[in-house]
Amino acid sequence: MASELTPQQVLREWLLTMLGELGGSVPTARALKVMEQRYGALLSEEDWTLTKRGDESKWWNRTRFERKNMERAKLLVPASISRGIWTLTEAGWEEYRKIQKAGPIVEAIEEPKDPSPAQPPSEPDGQESPSRAEVTTQRIIRSTAVADYVKRIHDYTCQVCGIRLITSKGPYSEAAHIRPLGQPHSGPDLAANVLCLCPNHHVLFDFGMLSVSDDLIVTDHSSGSSLGHLREASGHLIGRDYLAHHRNHHSR
Repeated sequence: MASELTPQQVLREWLLTMLGELGGSVPTARALKVMEQRYGALLSEEDWTLTKRGDESKWWNRTRFERKNMERAKLLVPASISRGIWTLTEAGWEEYRKIQKAGPIVEAIEEPKDPSPAQPPSEPDGQESPSRAEVTTQRIIRSTAVADYVKRIHDYTCQVCGIRLITSKGPYSEAAHIRPLGQPHSGPDLAANVLCLCPNHHVLFDFGMLSVSDDLIVTDHSSGSSLGHLREASGHLIGRDYLAHHRNHHSR
């Protein structure tokens, strides 16, 4: 990898190509993830270093900056209108078409295709007796009582989909912190900062593919559709400031 930052013009071309190939409209969180999947191997070592604030990589920060430049150039619908969805204007579509005719400045790394049935992946050797190593780690001490309280008050039922999983050990659900604990978020370990979710919706929420508005409407950012009202329970008041932090963090 080179040590220089990827030029803004290249980031713009990658953005236009990604948006054009995905239909011209992509939620912020998905846009950045697709960018990383397609072009991550082409980024320089300097691109991957953190900004002075230390909360994100330079390429991520500069990609969002380029998104603003594209908005000023009228290639993207203004954020005040698109509300977290990166959307090409007609001028943006025209630039995308020019790129397709001229060929990209830097070729993307092709995403790996599924192996054909005739060429299955080789099974790794593994270890008959895995070795052990003593390590010292630091982790945040979470309150089991808080998590248990939120799960019990919702009867182990997912607040998004309403599914209640039953296992041989009893009902199962997961406590999802809205504003994550630890740096750089410094979220509190309080019931107001916790949701009761099924494993699938816990993962989607943590990756920003689900968000919850102040009036508790759940939005699926992979499709841009509403999933309805977040299920509530008496005795569990959800902190709106934590929901706002989650939305703001994943819309950057």
